Amino acid sequence: MELDIKLSINKKHEYSHNTFILRWNPAISSYTMDRLNYDMEDWAVGYWGDFDWSVHEWQKARKGDRFFMVRVGEGNTGIFAAGRFSSNPELGEDWSGKGREVYYMQMDFEAVFHPNRTAIISTRELEKELPAINWRGGHSGEMVDSETADRLELMWRDFIGLNKSLYLHRAVKNKNYDSRSDIDKAIAIASKAHAADYDLDGNPTILHPLAVGMMGQNDTERIVGFLHDVVEDTQYSFEQLEEEGFSPEVINALRLLTHDKETPYMEYVARICKSGNQTALNVKLNDLRHNLARGKEGGHTRCVEKHTRALAFIEEFLALENDILVDSQPEECPVCKGKVLPIIYGFPTEEMGEKARNGEVILGGCIITEFSPSWSCPTCGTNFIKKYSNN
Repeated sequence: MELDIKLSINKKHEYSHNTFILRWNPAISSYTMDRLNYDMEDWAVGYWGDFDWSVHEWQKARKGDRFFMVRVGEGNTGIFAAGRFSSNPELGEDWSGKGREVYYMQMDFEAVFHPNRTAIISTRELEKELPAINWRGGHSGEMVDSETADRLELMWRDFIGLNKSLYLHRAVKNKNYDSRSDIDKAIAIASKAHAADYDLDGNPTILHPLAVGMMGQNDTERIVGFLHDVVEDTQYSFEQLEEEGFSPEVINALRLLTHDKETPYMEYVARICKSGNQTALNVKLNDLRHNLARGKEGGHTRCVEKHTRALAFIEEFLALENDILVDSQPEECPVCKGKVLPIIYGFPTEEMGEKARNGEVILGGCIITEFSPSWSCPTCGTNFIKKYSNN
């Protein structure tokens, strides 16, 4: 089972998209350094607008392809930006005024480093690592082979990793950038974090988070799935993941999914249920289902019992159709607009019995579970469970 999952991961993340080098010489381009200055001011406050660039090998390019932008000519030259094309090629007016047939593509930047104000991946570094490419001139929009693309990707990630403060405080980052880059990053981090670790059956540990990630129904669930054991089982911290640029939605789900061993396991599972965080809940379900499958296959009885109990617990929670998670007592029932009353558990005192008869409280009995509601609407029967918060 793990082998099939591993093969599908590798196949999915082969270079299914092409990679292009976009060259920019501000001394001769219609796009000047002044325009970059103005654009970076807009980008810094979240206004990206439309941005396109001419692509020489446009016949090979399509929406979703990767690009690296290189400054050539005078000054601080090298790679200063990266991203993906957000459109297919479209014929447009020749920027040089020479009447040529020029095709342009819309661009989504991942990040931009100002070449006159910050360090970039220098021409000298590029010529040392990839000498077959002309890093000092040539057409803009040259497609590179997959080996070069892999090397460029690694150089870009290494540059960001070595210049983390620069990336966080000086580079312009596009929060709307295609989340596929976060998927690639999550897989790379998980693979590095779990390297040389093995599970109870002697299989590489990374196979489990890869499987859980692939079970996700959207990109956020996949990212969280790939990373769900990174903080719990390795030296990575939430702060490091935040510095990598993962969204608050991803970090919040990971905080819920990370089991503090001082917290009883079923209490930890209950907190996920009562958090109202659908991403964390869905990823936990995927985690439990994959753990059950490999536990049964490996004959690990205690693990199977533990994960079976947790899965049944979550399914019990999901079956509570009339219960709503809330932060505090609602002023009125959102279903029928009726009055919401507190529920009192335990053996009732005479005072509590009187309040119940007067319609001030509801007596909940002496049995309390993790999903016992804190409030209820006597008119329509809707119950309200106190939401767990990990803030």
